[in-house]
Amino acid sequence: MVDSMTLATLPSVSIARFATPDTGPARVLHQIRTSPGITRSRLHDDLDLSQPTVTRHVAALIEAGLVAQNTPTRTDAATIGRPGSTLHPTGNHITALGAHVGLQSTQLVAVDATGRILRSRTLRLPLPELTPPEALEAVHHGLTTLGRGLSDPVGIGIAFSAPVDATGRITSPAYGWDRVDAASLLARTSSDVPLSLSTGVGAMAGAELGSAPLPPAHTDVPGGRSTLYIYARELVAHAWIVGNAVHQPFTGTTPTAFSRIAESGSFGWSRGGSGHPLGTTAVLEAARDRGLPVSTLPELVSLATRNPVARELLNERADLLGRIIALAVEVVDPATVVFAGEAFTADPTAVKTIAAHLHTGAPRRQLSIQRAGDGILSRAAAVTALHQLWSDPLS
Repeated sequence: MVDSMTLATLPSVSIARFATPDTGPARVLHQIRTSPGITRSRLHDDLDLSQPTVTRHVAALIEAGLVAQNTPTRTDAATIGRPGSTLHPTGNHITALGAHVGLQSTQLVAVDATGRILRSRTLRLPLPELTPPEALEAVHHGLTTLGRGLSDPVGIGIAFSAPVDATGRITSPAYGWDRVDAASLLARTSSDVPLSLSTGVGAMAGAELGSAPLPPAHTDVPGGRSTLYIYARELVAHAWIVGNAVHQPFTGTTPTAFSRIAESGSFGWSRGGSGHPLGTTAVLEAARDRGLPVSTLPELVSLATRNPVARELLNERADLLGRIIALAVEVVDPATVVFAGEAFTADPTAVKTIAAHLHTGAPRRQLSIQRAGDGILSRAAAVTALHQLWSDPLS
C-alpha cells in the first residue's frame, strides 16, 4: 500500500538537507559554479586540495558535462609562461524541475545544471480549497507541462512553505493538512526521477549558502558562522544556518513563544483559519475592517505614506515581527539576520523598525542585517531540484 510507505521504501525520494559540499567533486563544482573563471591553481589554494586531486576532479566534471574549460589565445609575445585556463560551470543540456508551494500560489521553474532558470510560471493554487492529492497532482502536472520540449529532468524538487518532517509528511493548520504523506503521494507520479522535498524557508537559506564560494581554508571561521533566515508573506517561518549547514528541525513546529507574540496584536488569524496572524491576508483583512480600500500589500504600503491608520497597522506588524526576531536572536546569537518575503520587500520601513528592535535589545552585538536577493521563491525551488546533483555530481 502506498499509504504505508516510508522514505526507506521510496528510494527515489529524499528530504533535502542543505549544507556546503563535503566531497571533492562537489566542492570543486561548487567553487567553479560560484566563481566562474576560476583557475586550477586557485582551486588548489582555496580548497586545500593537491594539484593532482584538483586535476582529477576537474577532468571528471568536464567529462560529465558540468564544467567547461576556456584556454585564452596567447597574443602577447612578451607574456611569460603558458596562458592560464579558466573553468566555467556549464550543463545547458541538463534539466531539473522545481516548485515552491505557497499557501495560495506555487512558483514553478525549469533550470539547467548551473541553476540558470530556463522557464518559470506562477500557478494559482489555493491549498485550503483543495485536498492534498488534488494539490500535489496539480503541482506535478504543472511541472510536467513546464518541462515539455526540454531534456528529461535529472531531478525534481518541491519546497513547501509549511514544515516537511524527516519522513516527508506535512502538518499545517493553514493548509488544512494533518500528517499528509507528501513523499508517498508524489512518488506515485515521479516515476524513476529523483525527487527531493524541503521546507521552503530552509531551501531559501540553502540558496544563500549555495551561492557563496567556499572560503579559503586559512580564512575560514572555526565552526563557521550562524545566520537567522526569516521569511514572511502569507506564512511566517524561520531557518538557521549553523556552521556550514541549514539546521534540520526535529518537528518544524513554530515555537510557542513566537505564536504568543504573533497572536497578541490586533490581527488574529485570517478568516477561514488559513494564513498566519502576521501574514499578508490577516493584515489586509485588518485594514479593510478599518475602512481602508486595499487588496494587496503594496497598495497598503502606498496608502501608508498619506494615511496614518495604514501606517499604524504596518508598524504594529513590524513591531510584532521585531519582537519575535529579537527573541530568536537573543537565544541563538547569530552573526547575521536575513529578511525575505513580501513583508520586508514591499515595506522597507518594516526592516528599519525591526533593525531598531535588534540593536536596542543588544546594543553591543555586531549583528549584520541583510535582505534576501530577488526571486527567492524561484531560487528555493531551483536548489531543491538540483540538490542531489550538486551534492553528488558524479553519481
